[in-house]
Amino acid sequence: MFHVNQNLISLKCVLFLFFGAIGSLFPFLPLHMDSIGLSKDESILISAVAPIVALVGPLVAAPLADRLAGGVGGTKRSKNGRYLRVMIAVCLVLGTIMYWLLLAIPPILRSPPNVAFVCDENGGFILQDRCGAEKICYDWGSSKGSVLVTDCIFTCNASSSYAGAVTPIYSDEEPLYNVDSVDYLDENAPLEPEFPAPTSEAAKFIPHPHMCFKNSSGGIVCEVYTEFSKPIDFRIGLHANVNDENDTESTCKYPFAEDFNCRISPDVRKNLTNDGQDSCNPLVLCKIENPYGNRDSLLKRSQCGYDNISYWLYLFIRCIADIFPAAACTLLATAVVIATRETSTGRGDVGKQFAAGALGLAIFAPIIGGAANGRMLEAMICFTILMAIAVVILLVDSSMPLSPPEWWWHTRCGLLALPMSSVRKYGMEIGALGVALFLLGVFWNAIDTFLPWHIVDIDKVKAEHMASGNASNVHLVIGLSITAGALPAVLFLIAAEKIVDYCGHSNLLIFCFINYIYHHLALMFIEKGSYVLLCEWMEIFTLHIMYITAVLYLRHLVPRKFTALGQALPIVAHFCLGRSIGAVLGGMAFTEYPKNFQDVHRAFTIAAMIIAIVYFIAYHFYMKPRCAAPLHLPPDPAPSVVQSTNENGSYSPLKVYHNSKSKKGHFRY
Repeated sequence: MFHVNQNLISLKCVLFLFFGAIGSLFPFLPLHMDSIGLSKDESILISAVAPIVALVGPLVAAPLADRLAGGVGGTKRSKNGRYLRVMIAVCLVLGTIMYWLLLAIPPILRSPPNVAFVCDENGGFILQDRCGAEKICYDWGSSKGSVLVTDCIFTCNASSSYAGAVTPIYSDEEPLYNVDSVDYLDENAPLEPEFPAPTSEAAKFIPHPHMCFKNSSGGIVCEVYTEFSKPIDFRIGLHANVNDENDTESTCKYPFAEDFNCRISPDVRKNLTNDGQDSCNPLVLCKIENPYGNRDSLLKRSQCGYDNISYWLYLFIRCIADIFPAAACTLLATAVVIATRETSTGRGDVGKQFAAGALGLAIFAPIIGGAANGRMLEAMICFTILMAIAVVILLVDSSMPLSPPEWWWHTRCGLLALPMSSVRKYGMEIGALGVALFLLGVFWNAIDTFLPWHIVDIDKVKAEHMASGNASNVHLVIGLSITAGALPAVLFLIAAEKIVDYCGHSNLLIFCFINYIYHHLALMFIEKGSYVLLCEWMEIFTLHIMYITAVLYLRHLVPRKFTALGQALPIVAHFCLGRSIGAVLGGMAFTEYPKNFQDVHRAFTIAAMIIAIVYFIAYHFYMKPRCAAPLHLPPDPAPSVVQSTNENGSYSPLKVYHNSKSKKGHFRY
């Protein structure tokens, strides 16, 4: 019969509600950043900085929880764990308030002015429409940035409204070869060779724009643009506007700060000026690709209406808000470890508690994605309701078994352990586990942080489906991407301790790296948003089993008086440091989507393969033999004790060993 510990029901409810709230909000935050007008660069920076600041949560909450639990510095030992329930409730309340403030940030209303890239033999300049009723121009200062140019042509007139329409250099009325129009129209004409007869003049050569500049070493480099060229990236700076501020023109002209010129051949000049009869100043005119949205764009700040106050507000509020879920995760893991009351055999119900959390994560993400189209307001309402119920349970239910257990669990025969003996003994193993969790965090967050962008962008879903009113399909897929890994994980988490005990923690972590080989590789070939679900099931192992493995392992390695500090390690390494670096590296995939997407995930695939091999060799051939603890049996009883219990000289009591087959931290770990 399936046994349910009634004392743990309220804790299961709190975990269900907390992770359900996380699932209803976090998957849709990247789309919210898009909706208020943040650029890709700004969103990536926010996603990278916020986890670093969130480190404050676990690093403050964990030592404080251990101290309030008692036994540190002579403080009185807590008997009912009320301190832990109050700390978790405070984190949930403050986190909810801070995320509501994100809705108060005004959207960024940008009006990108027309802009074009122009150069001639004397230099180069940017043409840009003036902004606002005041017709102002931007003051660039000494800043430099990226400008991607494409669709370059030769012309006499330059305009900021140039959109890349190709204009032929030579007139269509002047063919390159002589063609007999009569033969062309006469069906009865005698057959001629397929190739035309050459004219008396040599075939005309159409030159291509040559854009030349000095590199960092002082050498001259020329970029040649053809119809087959990819956008050319120039990193330049600009001087102030040289057009008269009082003129009637609505265009700003910004000269290049660098030594730059475009070569124009005599043939091009002759053709453009009609053999010198027309007045013309030959120029090279280029379209600027994605002028205000490409990575490290020089022109981004010059948009009409550009105001970075909203960006800084979002960055500040998001950084503060992320502190509290990180702290709450640490404290909840601590509560689970304490409440399950595992014995010296290391057997508890940790996995069953986190199974309730995975169930909440699986349920609410697709509800917000499908029913609310991922809108931030509805997501925050759901988030608030779930958090409020969790807070009420935490403050009302005093029956949660959260009083810190005795230290005797640390020894195999009931003797009191030295406070730091376990940390010193297993310090190398704890450090190696932290490194492994950090690397796994990088791989996971390179996918997870911007997966909503990929689902929206793939097949140009944003342009096609949203315009036709089918945007709910996109957001539903985003929600189901969470469910695909969380729902099956419930069954695995119920038996998590048996799985970890049987397989060994390092083998499971190595298996996670192997899963990332297939996960990143699969993303390279997926061509439809819904197909992402076919590889998101791997989060059963790369997220849920990975986390429970870390919780169980640290439960054995870290002394009881530092339980919260030990449970902070997975949050700090995986969900803070790993998330930050993963956001930086994963964000590179969206700088030139989809080309960079393929390159970045190919690199992650190779890296996961290398790390899995290195980890396997390092653990099984070095760390495992080195970290294996010798079996320490209790000392033999003193002869006087044996003599006093053996009066007739014919009987000796059997040696009794407390749980002799269990060694702290060595359950196939």
